[in-house]
Amino acid sequence: MSTFDHKVVDGFIRTLERNGAGLATQSNAFDKVKSVLVDAYRLGIYTENPVLGVKPPQYDPERAVIPSPAQLRDIRTAGDDRFLLIADS
Repeated sequence: MSTFDHKVVDGFIRTLERNGAGLATQSNAFDKVKSVLVDAYRLGIYTENPVLGVKPPQYDPERAVIPSPAQLRDIRTAGDDRFLLIADS
């Protein structure tokens, strides 16, 4: 535990990114790791906060895909009974 610091957390996030993990996966993994490490810090296991200085995964708006109304219709008709599409305007 004494060798676990912000560099390890940052390296973990970079490895997820390098291996092609999606942003949602990266964010979820970071949130889980962060919560465990912050709890350990609060309990006194670490003298310094191991996630202090770590840049969390950031949303990249260029990668967002917003389907057109025609694509939404196609998704709806191609889907099975388990698929549910909820749209809010």
